[in-house]
Amino acid sequence: MTLAGKAGPLLLVSLCFAGLAANVSGRALEPLVTIISAEFAIGVYVTALLTTAYALPFALGQPILGPIGDLYGKIRLLRISLWALTAALLLSALAPTFETLAIARFLAGLAAGGVVPSCMATIGDSYPPERRQVAISMFVTMGLLAQIFATSASGLIGEAFGWRVVLITSAFFGLLGALAATFGLKAQRRDADVEFSVAAAAENYRSVFRNPKAVLCYATVFLEGVALFGILPYIGSILSAQGEGGAAEAGIVIGAMGVGGLVYIFLVAALLRRFNRRHFMAVGGLIMTCGPLALAAAAPWQACAVAFAVTGLGFMLLHNSMQTEAVDLAPGARQSAYSLHAFSFFSGQAAGPPIFAGLLALLGSNAALTASAVALALTGVIIAMLFARLERPA
Repeated sequence: MTLAGKAGPLLLVSLCFAGLAANVSGRALEPLVTIISAEFAIGVYVTALLTTAYALPFALGQPILGPIGDLYGKIRLLRISLWALTAALLLSALAPTFETLAIARFLAGLAAGGVVPSCMATIGDSYPPERRQVAISMFVTMGLLAQIFATSASGLIGEAFGWRVVLITSAFFGLLGALAATFGLKAQRRDADVEFSVAAAAENYRSVFRNPKAVLCYATVFLEGVALFGILPYIGSILSAQGEGGAAEAGIVIGAMGVGGLVYIFLVAALLRRFNRRHFMAVGGLIMTCGPLALAAAAPWQACAVAFAVTGLGFMLLHNSMQTEAVDLAPGARQSAYSLHAFSFFSGQAAGPPIFAGLLALLGSNAALTASAVALALTGVIIAMLFARLERPA
């Protein structure tokens, strides 16, 4: 059942609060790696794996959560996920050991896996194609604001009051999202005898992969996750090694990506009138290189922040195009399609930190950052060419 044309402002506002909760929880710890490392007396490379501890369960839960959302209702799944996320964030804030913190982050990532895909699939159901990319962009705006807050503020708050205060604040945003989903969204009625079926789930996924664009969408966001987000937990230590600051500066540099994303939000409607998604993909991949290259050049942290703002604009040009493609892959199995998108993206984010750690050890920071930049540029240009070929008339 489509809700096209019936989507009111309360729907999008409630979904935005839900997305805000998930995005704050995901990005809050990246600038704090050096602080947590010092408190628990463990290495930076080990502490950086907290990003993987969150991203991996987020990714691995998607093949199950997607069909559950399609069968039992996206809003029901969203509500349960947000309440579970809030509880896991509180547990993270109270963690007495690093091992407990890692387990709590694992649970938070698993719970968050039911949030953003449910929101995106609901938007896909609720808005007609001509309004969908703008609606998705507005939803993504809240994620970008979360990124700006969670990264910029967490570094400052962490240095002033400790990393636990950052996680308590994250739990507060989780509570806001849970309340918005519980009282602001109306669950769709489902047949009382509906049951989860492996066969039904498999058919949903088969319907997604009947679309030849599916593999391209999922491969692209996986590579984004590895090449861009694998860098983020190490920005604090790289800046420190360059004599350019620590957690606070890292938070501002990472948060600047959100500023670039907000620029995209203001421009997207006008850009869509003049360019198509293939242009977005190619240009996005090329300008995403600015942040990693500035960091490789040991530019002042202020210049790195500006460069990462450009990277954020490029990321949105490419990633928002992939999001819009993903929700249209299989209209009858939208949550399954977007859950595979999230699975691919967060698998990349889970794999990124250990891959980048290996590159750092093997090549050093300058060459590792340059390699990531080259991978981003090639991803955008090549994927634009492949999409253009698929859409070329026979």
